Amino acid sequence: MVWTFKGRGLALLAAVPLLGAAPAAAYADGPGPSAHKGDRGSASAPAPRPRTHPKPDPHAKPKAHGRPQAHKKPKKAHAKPKPHAKPRPHAKPRPHAKPKAHAKPKAHAKPKAHAEPKAHAKPKPHVKPKVHAKSEGPGVVLRTESPRRAVVPGRVYAWSFTVTAEGRGKSGKAVFRTTLPKSLAFVSGGKRCRADGRKVVCRLGAVAKGERATGVIKAKVTRRAEPGEEIGLRGTATWGRAHATRGFPVVRVARTADLALAKEAPATARRGAEISYVLRVGNLGPAAAENVAVESRGPIRLVGRDTACVPHGRAYGCSVGPLRAGETRTLRLTAVPREDVRAGAVLEASWKAVSPALDPDEANNTAVVRTAITERR
Repeated sequence: MVWTFKGRGLALLAAVPLLGAAPAAAYADGPGPSAHKGDRGSASAPAPRPRTHPKPDPHAKPKAHGRPQAHKKPKKAHAKPKPHAKPRPHAKPRPHAKPKAHAKPKAHAKPKAHAEPKAHAKPKPHVKPKVHAKSEGPGVVLRTESPRRAVVPGRVYAWSFTVTAEGRGKSGKAVFRTTLPKSLAFVSGGKRCRADGRKVVCRLGAVAKGERATGVIKAKVTRRAEPGEEIGLRGTATWGRAHATRGFPVVRVARTADLALAKEAPATARRGAEISYVLRVGNLGPAAAENVAVESRGPIRLVGRDTACVPHGRAYGCSVGPLRAGETRTLRLTAVPREDVRAGAVLEASWKAVSPALDPDEANNTAVVRTAITERR
């Protein structure tokens, strides 16, 4: 028997075992089988195939059929569906294996004792290099000496040297050469020294082995030398074929300040009358001057309220303060002759600029004022 399922445009044919041919009596009351055209009513027509009923849809409503036909019960009942197998319980997760304990680190092997170093072989004595024929000759030693204190621009100083003959030679001519820096100007060096610009050559004559020859170069520190500048020069001594070069000890230029003083005062004054003084203090450099002051001497007495001047016995000290290189400061003072100055006398008052700074030229630090005293009118 073949059942046909129709639903939603799909047809499913299911083949099931035939239940067997229905008996003829089962079809007696129903319509007979239809014969093919031309064979209608023929007794010899083949028996029609029994109709197969479609497999009923359990969800579809049963259709109203005509007269029900008796069907034989199928020989074999439909097998009951097997009950669904119960799902297996999820296997329990295996417990994580415990981590293995770390292996204990192996103890460090004790370092092997270092083998005692072998005794170093005694160094072989150095073989003296062969002396080339051109280098054969005596040796020479040069010693130099510079001024021991800081030098002041404008002054002359001496740089001395000593040449000692040593070596294989018996005698030879000794010569000393040097080049002066720009901060020095050659002045003299005796009969043996000559200068060509800044190059100086001193011909010391023949010197025997073991003897010494000395020389002195006198040079003036120029105004181009800056305060604190280091002056260094090198000299070379030759004796025969040998030569030696050595530097002079470095000497420093002193930080100097050149103070200069100028004055203005009347040529005459009446006895007991006031005298006006104008003093100009300047610093010609090259370095700055600290704590500059002006000291006065003479038979005068300062009057007024000038607190910059302080009396020291019969003298006065007037503070000026620091002066940079090229700076000038003016002091205006008023004084009267002392009582012992009579008419007809010439009053002489001197003024001097002083400072702790080194002054290379003190000739221009002093000013003298001469004033003729007349009778009162």
